[in-house]
Amino acid sequence: MPAQLQPVQPPHYPCIAGWLDSFAATQRWAGPGVAFPLLPEAFAQALELAERPGWVLLDGEGACMGFGQYWWTAPGTAHLGRIIVSPQARGRGLGRVLMQLLGAEALRSPGVQRLTLRVYRDNVAAVALYRDLGFQPVEDASTSELLFMQRSGG
Repeated sequence: MPAQLQPVQPPHYPCIAGWLDSFAATQRWAGPGVAFPLLPEAFAQALELAERPGWVLLDGEGACMGFGQYWWTAPGTAHLGRIIVSPQARGRGLGRVLMQLLGAEALRSPGVQRLTLRVYRDNVAAVALYRDLGFQPVEDASTSELLFMQRSGG
């Protein structure tokens, strides 16, 4: 069975939180205000899962291999964020699979026609992947550290 995307559930929280090995990594991934270590009992509240749906990428055996969220930022726009692949599974193309499935899920939401994301400019592999998936940089909405990117649906 190939990888599949499913809504994140409490049993996944310890696995995902375990991928974050430092305060800096946690802040870079989740943003300011998210504590390190990210405790499983604080996971849903810290990531605002009630307002920002969370999704896990599961392998054929049901092991958690990736995580991402999306939320609405403007009419017709879903923002993808907090994208992460298990450190043990990196380099196997799962980031691409996660982004394709998460983007497709977000675009199934009523009225969503555009996807956006932010990525650290020094994350060269992610920037290249997002460009390959059709995301275009929007320099006017970017900072020296973070690149804002968008893609039309379809």
